[in-house]
Amino acid sequence: MSIAYRSSLTVLLLLLSCSVFAGILKGKVTDTKGEPLPFATVFIQGTTTGTTTNENGEYRLLLSAGTHKITCQFMGYKTATYNLTITEQQEVSHNFSLQEQSLEMKNLVVKANAEDPAYEMIRKTIKRRKFHLDQVRSFQSNIYLKGLLGTRSTPTKILGQKIEKEDLGVDSLGKGILYLCEEEADYYAEGGRKRTIIKAVRESGNPNGLGLSQMPPIVTFYENNVNIFEGINPRGFISPVSDNALFYYKYKYEGEFKQNGYTVDKIRVTAKRAYEPLVDGTIYIVEDDWAIYGVNFTITQKSNLEVLDTLRIEQVHLPLKKDTWVVKNQVLYPSIKIFGFDISGYFVTVYNQQKVNEKIPDSLFDNKTTSIYKADANKKDTAYWAENRPIPLKTEEVKDYVEKDSLRLKLEDPKHLDTVRRRGNKFQAIDLLLGGYSFATKGYKNRFSTNSLLDEMVNFNSVEGINSVLKLTWAHRVDTFNFLNGKFAARYGFGNQHFNGIGRLYFVHSNKAWRGKFWRAGIEGGKYVFQFNRNSTVSPFLNTFETLLYGQNYMKIYERWNGAVSFSRGFGNGLSFGIKADYQRRMPLDNTTAYTWSKSPDLTDNVAVTIQPYNPWLQHDAAILKIGITYKPGYTYTQYPDYKVANGSNMPLFTLQYEKGIPGIVNSVTDYDKWRFSVEDDMNLKLMGTVSYKIAAGGFLTSNYVALPDMMHISDNLLTYAAPYLNSFQLARYYKYSNTDKLYGEAHIEWALKGLLTNKIPLLRQARWYLVLGTNTYYAGSKNYIAEAFAGIDNLGYKAFRFLRVDFVHGWNQLDQTFYAFRIGIKGSGIINVNLRDNEDW
Repeated sequence: MSIAYRSSLTVLLLLLSCSVFAGILKGKVTDTKGEPLPFATVFIQGTTTGTTTNENGEYRLLLSAGTHKITCQFMGYKTATYNLTITEQQEVSHNFSLQEQSLEMKNLVVKANAEDPAYEMIRKTIKRRKFHLDQVRSFQSNIYLKGLLGTRSTPTKILGQKIEKEDLGVDSLGKGILYLCEEEADYYAEGGRKRTIIKAVRESGNPNGLGLSQMPPIVTFYENNVNIFEGINPRGFISPVSDNALFYYKYKYEGEFKQNGYTVDKIRVTAKRAYEPLVDGTIYIVEDDWAIYGVNFTITQKSNLEVLDTLRIEQVHLPLKKDTWVVKNQVLYPSIKIFGFDISGYFVTVYNQQKVNEKIPDSLFDNKTTSIYKADANKKDTAYWAENRPIPLKTEEVKDYVEKDSLRLKLEDPKHLDTVRRRGNKFQAIDLLLGGYSFATKGYKNRFSTNSLLDEMVNFNSVEGINSVLKLTWAHRVDTFNFLNGKFAARYGFGNQHFNGIGRLYFVHSNKAWRGKFWRAGIEGGKYVFQFNRNSTVSPFLNTFETLLYGQNYMKIYERWNGAVSFSRGFGNGLSFGIKADYQRRMPLDNTTAYTWSKSPDLTDNVAVTIQPYNPWLQHDAAILKIGITYKPGYTYTQYPDYKVANGSNMPLFTLQYEKGIPGIVNSVTDYDKWRFSVEDDMNLKLMGTVSYKIAAGGFLTSNYVALPDMMHISDNLLTYAAPYLNSFQLARYYKYSNTDKLYGEAHIEWALKGLLTNKIPLLRQARWYLVLGTNTYYAGSKNYIAEAFAGIDNLGYKAFRFLRVDFVHGWNQLDQTFYAFRIGIKGSGIINVNLRDNEDW
């Protein structure tokens, strides 16, 4: 192709693009008092093409050359129109002043105790609900998103750490914008398949920012159960036009108005009962079509809203064609007060060029990729945004873009980064108590961290007496995608005067083009102290208290020399595997002290179980090979400009493990084959809460020589502090159920009602305490089993700090013994996550 031809083609394309949107209509929308109307809708009448005003009521609408009738509407106000003829590249200004909407009341005969007319309107809408839901088999739209989060106050410290207000971009009073983002995208959906193509994105203060890979979803109130955001309520929210809405809501008819030939009814919606997953506000219904015209709903924590304090939802729908209404714009207003911040904001989404039930090529949904960024999506300059953004920026937002760019230069300055590093390297006494001390070298090339007092630094047990452990972790950044990591531990028992030391080094390579895809290779060696049960729920920290206070030495340990090599790989698609070859010399340890503060101690020998022929527990060598593979199908992906990321999956996780004790290698005597297969998942039952389960089967294929550490051990527990949920037994005596059986089954099932039932009990619903039910079962034959059933109260705490749980557990076993106890636990997710147990061997 010649240069002249390419130039001519470029000019032609530019002319064509200019002819599509040749002119600009801009202005302001206010009420009759001059007060701005934020997020009012301005569109070309007879189409769904338009825009939305900003918080100051300012709008900007791109128009093709010609004559147009522009409509401006805002809920609660009369619609206004404006006729204009615009030429190429012309800019026209026009302000809309909207009058408050006067509602007409239907000519109804009102009788004493008569039903409000809103109920019959809602019934007709419910009858048409499924029609409107099912009629959209495919949907396409251009999307513009603008998100802003600001704070009205900022704390000076969080958990003792000073907050630099200047670094956050807020003023001296702690007020300002924390997050500002704009995105432009094309959205496609058909038959459960979805794809978002992000064409442009801009984040204030981050030139490489990627915004949201998934736009805030279109909240479809035609669904019986509405899921607005992931995580704000697992049960979802009941729609005011759901099939069973009349059982949950009260309705009040407030009047009607005429709009472009349609009669629109305004209906007030309120919850019949507090603490149900319901919305509160106003819904507008189009008569005859019995379609949603618009909504203005508020959700609070009295509606089982989690994480956020409040969430408000506004929507405007427009007719695309006869009997087909589509969303024109949606605004979500989240707010939360946490850690001294008072955060609120909005996410406004404008939809244009909507298409319903038009064919979408199957190729668009290939490769399970739900979101794709154009290569230059985050490289658009300010000129591009000035020309293409449909919602004008406010003065504060323009200022934020400028100031955050300057702030970024400061924060990225090597001198500033080094100042922050040196400040973080300063030792504080609290480091020893909580998280340990951390130190970083220049450029964060190397990071070192130690354990804390709560992490085994000083402990007590009946074997070593007082023992002290120093742990050091090291992370060396070779480059952006390659790391060399190390972990080292030194341990000294003052009672038995044994010194132990062990170390682990591993190299990690991450795939540049596919995040989450990696391989890791490592070596390990040294001598250290280990528990017989690698799944033990008794940490050295907990055992210290049990031994000293109650005279119970539940933790049973041995020493071993260890040499191992390992390799693991994650494919970034839900599949991963690992292999480890280990040679060990295992050595018995005996109690050296009976010291305790208890007046009635029950200290036992340091031998876990007595099972022939491995009694007494003797020194021996073991060569062990372990192989594991996990797979979680159903992954989808986001393709960013430079790399790919997995979004996760709602499918179960499958895990297969195999372990071989190999005799004859050097002095190894272990000789067995052990396997385990497990399936685990969290299932969202919407209004019924969530069910989580972990079901496993396993056993020994051969068991010629199985030493105590190699036996099948369950995660047992006798402490008041609950063992990890969905992995453990709360009442199982330590090592009582250890075995070498050929086959066993294990099940952990938990039903979290998330407010179901407890929202009917006044004290519980006001406290927002949730009921949880479940069972833990292990069965290896009629002579070896344990079953537990439990009921508990979850979500205990205050405001955002809801991390406690209390259970009553009842159990029984093969000896017809029954037992019961209370357990107090800490949830493993949320804002607070406290772990008092080990996750590793050392």
